[in-house]
Amino acid sequence: MRRVSAFFGAVVALSTQAWAAELPEGPNRALVASRCTECHDLQMVFDAAGISRDDWNGAIEEMTSYGLKVTPEERNQILDYLATFLGPTAKK
Repeated sequence: MRRVSAFFGAVVALSTQAWAAELPEGPNRALVASRCTECHDLQMVFDAAGISRDDWNGAIEEMTSYGLKVTPEERNQILDYLATFLGPTAKK
């Protein structure tokens, strides 16, 4: 979990649209881009690519402790996207 924390430690706000183009295509890509870039750039997300679903779940939990506000449905959609398109079996 400390490894995940290191990726998300800094807070930088950038344009969602500029970064959304770099996320892999997939369902809920826009949701991930908009929520993640509320507090930091997507480079932190890219740097964490390859972690397990459980680690992504922990990262989302950590982000909610920092103030991320998502519905349970949005949280599941974000987790599904990250685990599928930026998880350990995602194509690089």
